[in-house]
Amino acid sequence: MNREIYPSALYTFLKFMRENSGGKRILDCGAGGHFPKISLFYANDYEVYGIEIIDEQITKANEYAKKKGINLNIQQGDMRSIPFESEYFDYVYSYNTIFHMSKKDIGIAIDEIYRILKNGGLCYLNLLSCDDSIYGEGEEKHPGEFSQMFGDEEVIHTFFKDDEPDNYFDKFKILYKQKRTVLINTEDYLESMLDYIVKKDA
Repeated sequence: MNREIYPSALYTFLKFMRENSGGKRILDCGAGGHFPKISLFYANDYEVYGIEIIDEQITKANEYAKKKGINLNIQQGDMRSIPFESEYFDYVYSYNTIFHMSKKDIGIAIDEIYRILKNGGLCYLNLLSCDDSIYGEGEEKHPGEFSQMFGDEEVIHTFFKDDEPDNYFDKFKILYKQKRTVLINTEDYLESMLDYIVKKDA
């Protein structure tokens, strides 16, 4: 049996969603790729949508959906200007995506997430900790923001001290915060993330 395994942080978010009194509509910001994580929520009977800024990643996600015979409703979009009306979603999340922007743009994206969330809605985000192994690699454009090369592609990674991201959530209620650090022995790589689940207060 080929059973797909999703990141543990998304199962935690799913648990919070099930305990929430909201509806069933959820948006993934950064939904593309060969294994779109929004499929976890589709499998749990949520009404799913996704936005993705890179066309190639949308194509990969659509190929996955076609193979599975499902519709994940993924379209082109930028989380700094989310193409949905205000208070449209009960849940919004971004997994391994939002930290590829500057700290200023992350703030803009979180304001957009607040706008499209219904009152009482939940959001999950993960951000890179300064304890991650790739912190300090590449050219530091601004404090904590590094331009790094992965093959021929320039990628931005933005890192945060432990409580630094709290400032983004002044308009939210923080329900859950965890520093999640994992040693990937095969690569001798320490992955360190700051997980947040927040609620838009009614």
